[in-house]
Amino acid sequence: MNKKITTALSLIGITVTSFISLSIINKAIEKLATSKELLDSKNKEIYHWRFGDISYSVTGEGKPVLLVHNLKEDSSSVEWSEIIPKLSRTNTVYAMDLLGCGRSDRPDITYTSYMYTQLINDFIRNIIKKKTSVIATGKSASFVLDACSVNEEAYAELILINPESIRSLHKTPSKRTKTAAFLLKIPSIGTLIYHMITARNMIEENFEERYYYDREQIPEALYDYYYESSHLGGKDSRNLYASLAGRYTNANIIHTLKNINKNIHILAGREVPDIQNIVKEYQYYNPAIEAEYIAYTKELPQLESPEEVLNYINLYLYS
Repeated sequence: MNKKITTALSLIGITVTSFISLSIINKAIEKLATSKELLDSKNKEIYHWRFGDISYSVTGEGKPVLLVHNLKEDSSSVEWSEIIPKLSRTNTVYAMDLLGCGRSDRPDITYTSYMYTQLINDFIRNIIKKKTSVIATGKSASFVLDACSVNEEAYAELILINPESIRSLHKTPSKRTKTAAFLLKIPSIGTLIYHMITARNMIEENFEERYYYDREQIPEALYDYYYESSHLGGKDSRNLYASLAGRYTNANIIHTLKNINKNIHILAGREVPDIQNIVKEYQYYNPAIEAEYIAYTKELPQLESPEEVLNYINLYLYS
C-alpha cells in the first residue's frame, strides 16, 4: 500500500479514536454532574414558548411578582430559594428558569438580548396576564428594562439586583469573541472546553470570589445545585455560554434608561467591586433611580442576606 495512504489512514484512525475518547469523557462528566438530580421537575410548570420550553414555578397569592435570575451558564431559579417562601405569603410569585438555564430547554441557537426581552414580555402576557413587578439580577436586569420599555403598561415596580455595568453591556461582538463562540460550538472539543470552565472547583471559586462575601456561610448544597444546572442538557448545556462568550447577549440600554417611566430600584451588594460607580452609571441616565446597598454581600445578596433583601422588596412593593 502506498506510504502516503497508510499515513493518512493512520491519522484518520487517531483522529476518530480521539473524538470517541472525548465523547466518552464528556458523557462521563455530564452523568456525574447531574447524578444527584437536585433540580427536580416536580411541582414545576412548563410554558411552551416558541424557542423552547420554559420551566417555572408559581406560589402564593396576591399581586404578581416575577423573579428573573442572572443570565449565567450555572444559574437557575435556585437563586431565589431563600426569597420565594416568605415573599409568597403576600404575593403570587413566579420564578422562571431562563432559556438555556436550569430545567428549561437549551436549543442550539444564538442567544441574544432581544430574545430574552421577548421571553419576559411573552411570559407576562401569556402566563401571568396581570400588571407585574419584576425583580432581576445581573445581566438579566438589562432584558427587563428593555422589555418594560416595549410594553410599560404590563409592569409595576422594577427591582434590579447588582445590574451589570452599562459599559460592559455596551460591548459588541468582536472577531475575538466570535472566534471563542465558534470554538465552543465545535462538537466534543467545544463541550470539553465548556466542561473545564464549569468544573465543580470553578463553581466553588465563583461562589467564594464573586457570589458571596463570607465564604464560610456558603451552603455546600449550592455548589451542587449550580454544578448540576451548568450541565443539564448534555452537549447543549454549552450553547448559552457560547453566546455569552460571543457577547451576543449584550445590549445598549442607555436610550431605554433615559426614556423609561417606571419606578426603578437598585439593590447592590456593597462588596461588589466598583459597584458604586456602576450604580452611578444608571442614575446618571435616569436620576429617579433609587439605590440601597446591602452590607457584607457580593453578587447574590438574595442568598447571602435574604432577610434584608426581603425588607427592601416589601418596602418597594407596598410603599
